[in-house]
Amino acid sequence: MASLVLSPAEQDFIIRGIEKGFRGDGRGNLDRREVTLRTGMISQASGSARCRIGNLGVGTDVLVGVKAEVNAWTPGEPEALGSVVCNVECSPSAAQEFEGRGAEEINVELTQLLDRVIGGGSQGADGLDLSALCIIPKQAYWVLHVDALVLDVRGSIADALVMAARAALLDTRLPRVVVETITDDSGATQAEFDVVDDAEDLVALQGVSGLPVAVTFNQVGKRYVVDASEQEEAVTQAKLTVAVSPALEICAIQKGGMFKGFQPSLLSEILQTAQRIAKEELTRFAALYEEAAKHKEQQSDGPSTGSTFLVAF
Repeated sequence: MASLVLSPAEQDFIIRGIEKGFRGDGRGNLDRREVTLRTGMISQASGSARCRIGNLGVGTDVLVGVKAEVNAWTPGEPEALGSVVCNVECSPSAAQEFEGRGAEEINVELTQLLDRVIGGGSQGADGLDLSALCIIPKQAYWVLHVDALVLDVRGSIADALVMAARAALLDTRLPRVVVETITDDSGATQAEFDVVDDAEDLVALQGVSGLPVAVTFNQVGKRYVVDASEQEEAVTQAKLTVAVSPALEICAIQKGGMFKGFQPSLLSEILQTAQRIAKEELTRFAALYEEAAKHKEQQSDGPSTGSTFLVAF
């Protein structure tokens, strides 16, 4: 966040501390904050999740909802692939700089990052298995609308966004589709499909387990940190987000905003560090998602929340 204004003394304190391996909140340069993850947050969505990095009121908070719909194939589109449409919006209440049209640039930047991270491929190598979203080639396919709302910003938006989207897609369930082959009087055959309207007959998405996690590096002074706080982002000189798959392969790299790039001599070290941190983050995410799934199950056993679109967080 660049909207936070710090005095020269505060800037010097943060920079000198990071250069010596100390951060204002007691973390080391490569330590990350506490993460809270919940799924099933939006009752009308096919899948949803909310992720908060940091403590309540002083952390980055992102809500992601996934809505699935059947779309008719048109010439020029891939013949046997589904589609994912991403959209990210920063709430004006999240930061003063997002008021009016102030969030347009970062909305585009985050949308592009999310699209690159979860777009996947026909084999789902680094993301969703888009071929599994095809119902009938050259006839019909699933479209997944992944919409994210940034509710609060205290640093590391990209990391929270990707984690929330990953959890929302794991939480997503699609209606089962029955495909039949019909033969007419002339002997010609054509495929037809029917979407089963049964809330209990749902299937999970394929390829979600292959989605990457994001690790954002901020250069402060002569050193770099991960999971930068709001104050650390105010003195950031360079910013780089690296997406790493469960196979520890680099899937995407994106430079943040108007910041300058890292020195080439640091890039190799940063990519290796990203792979190491991503391995730890994937283990942590698995534990967080398991806890979120249990919490969701407990919530479903309680009173109905159908009167509101948001579940308590």
